[in-house]
Amino acid sequence: MPFLYIENVEKYVGDRLLFKQEGRFTVDKGDRIGIIGRNGAGKSTLLALLAGRLEPDAGRIERSCTVAEMMQPAGSRGDWEQVCGVSGAETDESSAAEAVKRWRAPDEEAAASHGSGGERTRRRIALLLSSGAELLIADEPTSHLDQEGTKLLFDAFASFDGAVIIVSHERMLLDAVCTSIIELDEGRLSVFGGNYSDYKMEKQARKAREQFEYEQYAKEKARLESAIVEAKNKSKSVKKKPSRMSDKEARLGKMKRNSAKARLDRTAGILEQRLNQLEEREKPRAAEAPLFDVTAHEPCRSKHVLRVENLTAAFGEKLLFRELNLPVKPGMRIALVGPNGSGKTTLLRAIDARADGIAYSPACRIGYFRQDLSLLDEEKTVLQNVMSTTNYNEMHVRTVLARTLFKREEVHKRVGDLSGGERIKTALAKLFLGEYNTLLLDEPTNYLDIFARESLEQALVQYPGIILFAAHDEAFVKNVATHVLTLSDGRWSFAPAGADMQAAGASGASGSSKVSGPPDEEAEMELLQVERALAETIGRLSMPRPDDDPVKLDAEFRSLLARKRELLKVK
Repeated sequence: MPFLYIENVEKYVGDRLLFKQEGRFTVDKGDRIGIIGRNGAGKSTLLALLAGRLEPDAGRIERSCTVAEMMQPAGSRGDWEQVCGVSGAETDESSAAEAVKRWRAPDEEAAASHGSGGERTRRRIALLLSSGAELLIADEPTSHLDQEGTKLLFDAFASFDGAVIIVSHERMLLDAVCTSIIELDEGRLSVFGGNYSDYKMEKQARKAREQFEYEQYAKEKARLESAIVEAKNKSKSVKKKPSRMSDKEARLGKMKRNSAKARLDRTAGILEQRLNQLEEREKPRAAEAPLFDVTAHEPCRSKHVLRVENLTAAFGEKLLFRELNLPVKPGMRIALVGPNGSGKTTLLRAIDARADGIAYSPACRIGYFRQDLSLLDEEKTVLQNVMSTTNYNEMHVRTVLARTLFKREEVHKRVGDLSGGERIKTALAKLFLGEYNTLLLDEPTNYLDIFARESLEQALVQYPGIILFAAHDEAFVKNVATHVLTLSDGRWSFAPAGADMQAAGASGASGSSKVSGPPDEEAEMELLQVERALAETIGRLSMPRPDDDPVKLDAEFRSLLARKRELLKVK
């Protein structure tokens, strides 16, 4: 018997349909189900339905298992109440205490809200895993976890002897653990087999199929409409009796004319019937224009935008990093990775504060995305915040805001009234469109749904300036970074993205490691330029300008790609 049986479930918010599921699906022992959707699509509501805290407005959900639920913290409720609602399972308190101890994080950077958030998340995971339930339901279990904690969670969910349902924006988790994906999109609940990568492939295949079917529908509709007009015009043009024709001849002609008109009218009627029976296809959404116009951003043409030289940082008695050297050049997108408390935020703050030991180009203009979102004026509207620091016109700004979240009059919302996700998107839009050429981003993916993270990736790759960003999302780092700075246990290593940094991280008796990279500095600079040109060419291929030649663009893309491969071989 399945753990859960779900059939034709509907859920409303007031009189608005939140989502609808057609057909039936089950959750069985061994299933690992990921739930994805944009913020506000109803993911947490669906979890509440599956856990039994809410009832559907239509359809049915049957349970034949014990359930433990890890919810997002709310208010000042006790730790256990914040974490889990357990149905039909007895929690062993000693096992729970041991689990909490086992999941306890190493020392984290004190006063850093992110660190304390990671500690609370670890405690909630420990309590969930020790609940004794057969079905575990978790809402954003990777929230504030560092890479070490996230990998522990991967292993725990993969080896769990029951079923797991998770809402997560962490693509690596969804790929490593999930056997199926539930998508909430525009009020529809759809089930896809496989992990997140399988879902993406199937989604792309469906979109291609929808585009083809729409084009076939539009072509056939146009053909039928044209044929109907032609038949009706011919029917109207059938002439009456000529003036010099006898009555006898006219009667014979009239019979022929009536016969011809009738045939044309019947043809038009048959064509109209076919048109009415034609299955209507909705036009797929068009590709979006690029976010950036490079002419609106003044580039920094210095050999080094900034350089960190022999920088040492500590918190109390804890050494964060020693004698850190970091050359930041045009075109670089540097990911700062490492466990909580390793010094990523400390380094970003030092760069923004223009601390001793950091040299800057005179043309370097820094925009800093802090986790407290302090760059926003809460009394001003979304549009006013972005327009205060941009070279773009209002039309372009409103177009970008509409793509991120804010449509029409929503741009006039006061920032102080926005949700966490809305504030992050406003802050990112302000930075991307601002008069900056160097961005410092401290965990920009927090509170963003999985689709918003992918959109952010595309924006960062297209960005015509320099980026240093801290992130725990491995897929995000992999897709965006050109270089990676790893901080851990007082040591550091710096290398091109994808390079094996283990040896570098282990070297250096002083707790530092040497910068690794291509031996030819000119080759590295050319590689950065080629990667920027590739990103721009890909953007133009996906959304050509009126004067673009697709054949030439494709040739340019292939040439740049070949040159990039040559430069990587040099490295």
